[in-house]
Amino acid sequence: MTLLSYHPFKALYILAAVWFEVSRLPFWLLKYLFSFGRPHPNYTFRQALGLRIVSSFVHHSAAVRLHTPLPLTPGREKGRWVVIEPAEQKYYKGPLESNPDVKPERIGGTWYPAKLTREGVESKKKDIMVCLHVHGGAFVIGDGRTGASGYFAKKITAHTGVTHVFKPQYRLSKLPASKTSNPFPAAIQDSLASYLYLLHDLKIPASQIVLSGDSAGANAAISLLRYLTEFGGELNIPNPVAAWLWSPWVEPRNALPASSLISNPNYSTDYLPPAFTVWGAHAYAGLSGPSFLSNPYISSLKHPFRTPVPLWVNTGGKEVLFGEDCEFVEKMRAEGNRIELDVEEMAPHDVCLIGGILGMDGEATRCAERAGGWLGGVRRGEGRL
Repeated sequence: MTLLSYHPFKALYILAAVWFEVSRLPFWLLKYLFSFGRPHPNYTFRQALGLRIVSSFVHHSAAVRLHTPLPLTPGREKGRWVVIEPAEQKYYKGPLESNPDVKPERIGGTWYPAKLTREGVESKKKDIMVCLHVHGGAFVIGDGRTGASGYFAKKITAHTGVTHVFKPQYRLSKLPASKTSNPFPAAIQDSLASYLYLLHDLKIPASQIVLSGDSAGANAAISLLRYLTEFGGELNIPNPVAAWLWSPWVEPRNALPASSLISNPNYSTDYLPPAFTVWGAHAYAGLSGPSFLSNPYISSLKHPFRTPVPLWVNTGGKEVLFGEDCEFVEKMRAEGNRIELDVEEMAPHDVCLIGGILGMDGEATRCAERAGGWLGGVRRGEGRL
């Protein structure tokens, strides 16, 4: 437990952090005027500064364990917002009922660019392609709403051939860990409920759904694919047509200890601070403790598996997860999977999510275009195993 997550200590820390960052801003501005002073000489001034700002924000957010409210009311999303009821209890088996303290609950979700209804699906079924995207945030922040996820959704709908994106507002894990802190498998339960909502409530064919996730959300997406492999046949749940994994966090236990991230060769060219990944790893493990992170439904790097779903993995050549992502692709390919690795060479973590903030809009656009080209090939039946 950290005192910084409680007032008045939280407020005092935030004030001190703002003063500290503002006071050293002139130093960063001067340093980044010259290419040799930037995290990478090929980064522009705008990109170097954007990276610094995001890194500082994420670090301080982790220090105070920034709380993300998850109301079930529409907010600015208005008509694009829906509330999803839990699926029938029979759909939660094995790992999804492994923690008696984590029960399925109602969640919300945001549609982009507009909400789909069953009537809308029936009238335009052949023209619809839906991306079910599980947002990132180390399982502790984020909500899939417009403010945090609108940029990503616009890239996907503009460049991939997808007509709609649905982002569930899954339950976030918290610290201190408790019976109500939403550790694993809360996020997977909610991801499954969202997929079944598309299949059963809206009657969208699985062949017109691409599963997607970024960072921790990609970890959850991989877990959902594993679950469908193990239980989908028994439960009569079909697989999605394909899956996009954006900067997937495939081995959260590698975030512990914090020094492991600092020693990463891409640490200086990325914005992920140790405090953030450590926070997420401990919160997602919950009362079970860090050893629980070796669970196959969390540790996909150490537990590759066979899935009939074609996989596309996007990673940044300058992000701290680059090495793990490449290793994950190799191991999944060795299992006989159809999987493609896509590398945006100069990108840090999750560029398709925050490329606009980082000054890397071009990089984000290229990633989305390649994802769309790959998906088009999958749908045409190219490169079948």
